[in-house]
Amino acid sequence: MKTEVKFYMGFKNVGKIKAVGFDVGHTLIQYNNPLNWQGLYRPGLKHAAAAAGITLSEDMILAAIDVLLKYNTRVNPREWETTSDCIFNEIIEKWGQKTDVYPFKSGFFSFFRADAQPYPETTATLEKLKQYGIKTGNLTDVAYGMDNAFSLEDIAVLSDFIDIAITSVDVGYRKPNSAGYLKLLDSLGVYSDEMIFVGDEEKDIIGAKKAGIVSVLINRSKEKKDFGQDDTLESLSGIFSVLDL
Repeated sequence: MKTEVKFYMGFKNVGKIKAVGFDVGHTLIQYNNPLNWQGLYRPGLKHAAAAAGITLSEDMILAAIDVLLKYNTRVNPREWETTSDCIFNEIIEKWGQKTDVYPFKSGFFSFFRADAQPYPETTATLEKLKQYGIKTGNLTDVAYGMDNAFSLEDIAVLSDFIDIAITSVDVGYRKPNSAGYLKLLDSLGVYSDEMIFVGDEEKDIIGAKKAGIVSVLINRSKEKKDFGQDDTLESLSGIFSVLDL
C-alpha cells in the first residue's frame, strides 16, 4: 500500500492504534557493550582476525581502526547506510591482502553480539500485543552495515511475535531519516496515525515524529530524557497503558 502520512496530535485517537513498531538494541534486546564500540576495536579486531586465520600487526590494527572510525555513526553521524562488505573489504584492501571477508566480519560481529538477550519483559509484552490483535514490527539501525543474517539473529527468539523486521541495510537509510518508518508502515499495512513507535534514543523519536507516528521513549534509567517524545515508559510492559488496554 502507499503510505499516507497523517500527523498524530496527542493521544486522543489512541483507540485507533493497530500496530506497534520497536527499535531493537536497548529496547527489546539488551547488550552489555556500549553504543560506541570504539573502545573495544582492538579486542574485536583480534577476535575477528583469529576467526579468519589472520595474523595482525600493529600497523594493520591501526589501519583497520581508521576505517572503522570513518563508519562509526557515534563519531560521524550519517543517515545513509552502507554494507558490511564495503567496510570490511576496505580494511582488507588497506592491508594489501586477499582474504575472504566473511569469516573476518563474522568474527568481528560475533564479538560484540555475544551477550545479546531479550529484556525480561520483552517476550511477554510482544505475546500480549499479539493476543490483542496488535501488529508488531522492528526498525533498527545496524552497526557497520551488519548483515541481516547477523543482526536479525538477535531477535530470532522473538520471531513468533514479530510480524516484520526491517534494518537500515534493507532501507538504505538510518534514523532519523523517515524512510525506514514509512517502509515499516507499508509492511504492516497501517497508516501513520494507526501506529506508535518505541525506541530508546533521540533519533528514534525524531524519526517517528517526522513520519507522523506517535513516539514513545523507553527509558530504563533514572536520567531525565526529553527528546520531544509523546510518552515515556520505564518498562515495555507499560505500553498497555499507552494503548489503554
